[in-house]
Amino acid sequence: MNDYLNSPLFQHISREEAERMLVCSKAQFREYPAGSLIFGEDDKPKYLYLLLEGKIQIAKHLPSGKRNLLFQIREMEVFGEIFSGAKEQYYWYEATAVKKSKVLVLPYHFIYGVCSNACEHHRMVIRNLLDIQARNNLQMTKKLHIITNTTLKQKIALWAVDMSDENGKVVMDMNREELADYLGVTRPSLSRTMMEMQKQGVIRIDGKTVWIKNMEEIEKIIDEGS
Repeated sequence: MNDYLNSPLFQHISREEAERMLVCSKAQFREYPAGSLIFGEDDKPKYLYLLLEGKIQIAKHLPSGKRNLLFQIREMEVFGEIFSGAKEQYYWYEATAVKKSKVLVLPYHFIYGVCSNACEHHRMVIRNLLDIQARNNLQMTKKLHIITNTTLKQKIALWAVDMSDENGKVVMDMNREELADYLGVTRPSLSRTMMEMQKQGVIRIDGKTVWIKNMEEIEKIIDEGS
């Protein structure tokens, strides 16, 4: 199992301090089989979750029955925190284990309460969590920017630029169905448009890797939606 201290949630906190907090908070290490629901849209928020191993997807089911993939949780990332400081009585979205996952579960009442010792490391966890929430807000803002563009080609272009490294390489951590859910389109439309962009020499698809071959053309596509 990955060491939970490698998570940004425990940044600047020693192992001794972290272990003391886990005992004090009655935190638990849980395992979830692939396909299992960690929490549902109507569940009451009670815990903060830290993914140690595996893969988690955060999604919302629309009245039409369509599934909107909001984002994916990677190892050492926190989830379930978005309503932790609010007065909401339910999550609104669901969290599902895509593959077998190991999770550290921390009760809200400890994270957001003040322990009797007013521990500095407890305050540090709260500060770390605020940083995490800020990054997650930025991630959702980026997604909103992507999906509100007019055409599917513009959505793909924005997604590719956002996910690419300095060499124009995108290593996909989603399959085509998941990416289609993330972009809010159908899988056939996504595949057709990506193949069209490849034929035009804009991108090159190699398994789960997408290369941006013509950044100038990608930028033109994006500018068309401005």
